[in-house]
Amino acid sequence: MVLSKINKLRKDRGFTIVELLIVIVVIGILAAIVIVAYSGITARANLQKSVTNATAMRDVAEAYNSDNGYYPAITANFASGSTSTHLPTGITVEIGGNNNTGPYAGIAAAVAATTLTVDISTPSFLLTGTAANPTGGVVIYWDPTLPTPGLSTSYIYYGAATSASSFLKPTA
Repeated sequence: MVLSKINKLRKDRGFTIVELLIVIVVIGILAAIVIVAYSGITARANLQKSVTNATAMRDVAEAYNSDNGYYPAITANFASGSTSTHLPTGITVEIGGNNNTGPYAGIAAAVAATTLTVDISTPSFLLTGTAANPTGGVVIYWDPTLPTPGLSTSYIYYGAATSASSFLKPTA
């Protein structure tokens, strides 16, 4: 009889403050894990989008060369594409390079205004050869997974371009 009264009193009491605090702490820990995981997933998804867009630019350049016998030297050629292919909707081409120092100098200027609030997947490109007769080029894309998001250290080359090529700034 005494035992049944104790059990009845326990049912009427509710949760203690310690029990409530434990539940709140567990929920906070789970929320922190989810937020960290989500930000990493978002960065990797944006990197994949950038790489896909840069690869699409390379494919358009190669198709343009197949159709016309030369690589595109101006952004309008990338935008219009060729008879067999064109850039997917939403990809805009930025002109990179401003003839400072090094083969990729100035490409950052074309993408410097790019932030997480702007389209971080807009690729930039430089030409190798001469502007009148380009023999290839390089597409440089944004990498949001770097410790400080910025231009990728991996480049996508097309045509005869290599890491040893000297690049020209394409015309608008």
